[in-house]
Amino acid sequence: MAKKSRVNKTQAVYEFLKKHPQASPLEISEGLKLEGIAITPGHASNIKSRLKKLRLAKKLDETTVAATSAADLQAATVGGEQELSSGAGITLNQIRKVAQMVRDLGGFDRLNEMLEVVREVGGLRRFRDLLEAMRVMESDSP
Repeated sequence: MAKKSRVNKTQAVYEFLKKHPQASPLEISEGLKLEGIAITPGHASNIKSRLKKLRLAKKLDETTVAATSAADLQAATVGGEQELSSGAGITLNQIRKVAQMVRDLGGFDRLNEMLEVVREVGGLRRFRDLLEAMRVMESDSP
């Protein structure tokens, strides 16, 4: 008896979605059955959602790389601060800065203590205002 050739169902769903991007899992299942590929709507749904996550992850990687332009790199090397807008990706330079800060503070435990102080004060803005007030007091003292 001859062995059946195995079908890559993920690839089949991917190809079907390229032709029919708005297809529901039931439509995918029925369409692939016409092509001789048995797949349940639930399995098609799982594959479709996994493919969607992969597309979003790839798109996020592309936007993060695109956001790291020459001007961004120059600003980072000069020490310029960039304000992150919502949805902006985390850059390698930002990760390096956080890692250096953790080392400077003496480890993650100290960082967590610092973050707890910031929370107790009422947030980062209030913490910054408190630090500014302390600097003014230091400069005023004889």
